[in-house]
Amino acid sequence: MTPAHSVPPRLARRLALPLTLLLLLAACSPGGQGGADAGSGAARPAATRNDLDAAPAKTTALAVRTVPARAGTLSVQRTASATIRADRDSNVAAQASGTVERVLAQEGDRVGAGQVVVRLDDTQARQALENARLQAQQAQISLEQARTNTGQATASLGAAVQAAEASLEKARQDAASAENLYGLGGISQADLNAARSALAQAESALAQARNNLSQNGRGGQSSLALLQTQLETARAGVRQAQENLTRTAVKAPFAGVIASLAVEVGEFAAQGSPVFRLVDENSVKATFNVSPADAAALQPGTRLNLGYGGTNYVAVVQDASGIAGSDRLVPVTARVQGGGSLPVGGTAQVRYRATLGNGVLVPTGAIQVEGGENAVYVAAQGTARRVPVTVVAESQGRVAVRGVTAGARVIFPVPPSLQDGASIRVGAPAAGAGGQSP
Repeated sequence: MTPAHSVPPRLARRLALPLTLLLLLAACSPGGQGGADAGSGAARPAATRNDLDAAPAKTTALAVRTVPARAGTLSVQRTASATIRADRDSNVAAQASGTVERVLAQEGDRVGAGQVVVRLDDTQARQALENARLQAQQAQISLEQARTNTGQATASLGAAVQAAEASLEKARQDAASAENLYGLGGISQADLNAARSALAQAESALAQARNNLSQNGRGGQSSLALLQTQLETARAGVRQAQENLTRTAVKAPFAGVIASLAVEVGEFAAQGSPVFRLVDENSVKATFNVSPADAAALQPGTRLNLGYGGTNYVAVVQDASGIAGSDRLVPVTARVQGGGSLPVGGTAQVRYRATLGNGVLVPTGAIQVEGGENAVYVAAQGTARRVPVTVVAESQGRVAVRGVTAGARVIFPVPPSLQDGASIRVGAPAAGAGGQSP
């Protein structure tokens, strides 16, 4: 059936488009969304309305991140130039001249006191020792012969003295008898004079015999003394030759490490020329200067790192109790372990850690200065609480403080608008200043 008033199709489509738009606007209006709500005419609550013109609700909690405050020690690594020294460092020289025959130790070897390191050709020294021994033997023989000859001569002359004494005694008796007979008229004057002459000759003969014995004794003693001196000289020559032979072996004067060798097999070593360098590795030391604060921390026994020529050594502090000089630095002495190959007088680098202070460690950026007072903000039950702190030390993005409890959640980084008592919302923990955690 055809309607009474029919509408052309093109006109119907033009009229349908505005109608559709009106229905959509009605569905989005505060008065309804279509369906049952639109039919009932009931108004939606204001809190659930989709009002595009209304401002969004304000959020009062400030989003922050925190880091844990930890108790600890703040230290820093320092570097200082040190001079290498040694209590026992010797350039051992040859005590005799000769060609190097053997080298019995190499650089870096540990040797004991008296150990032979270099041996020189000892052919001439051995020949000299043999000649000296022969001379001593000859001197000994000469002395023995002289003693024998002197003893024999003394015996002979002693016998002559005894014979002269007997002859003198007989001449005295004859002279006395002649004197008696001459008084009795029994002999002539000539016989008396003959007896007196025989007595005088006997006295003279005894004096001569005694003189010969005395001279023989003095001459023999003098000769024996001279020969004894010659023997002692020859024996001294033997000892000297033995010493010269010993000196062809160059020995270590003390226990240590061979730092360097100055000769090779076949080379000529002159007397007094250096042959090898010996260092007592237990006496190698490094001396350097530090600030008084660092010197107080470098107590005896503190271990340091010493670098030289690409090699690292361990050094142990021996003394840091010196008085600061005009440069306000304190001298420190450290013993280097295994430093026998280090050059005495050389310069090395010492690295050590200096303790700056103890306390609670937080990032440097967490410290806020307000009114000349240092403080940090601590997150506590959704509130930012300002806590004044005392700075003990600071280094490499971290600060050691007093006044905040270890374990507290310190706000970092600190928002510019953060105030004491502000409401906060804690997000993911911060990594610390520049990626460093306290």
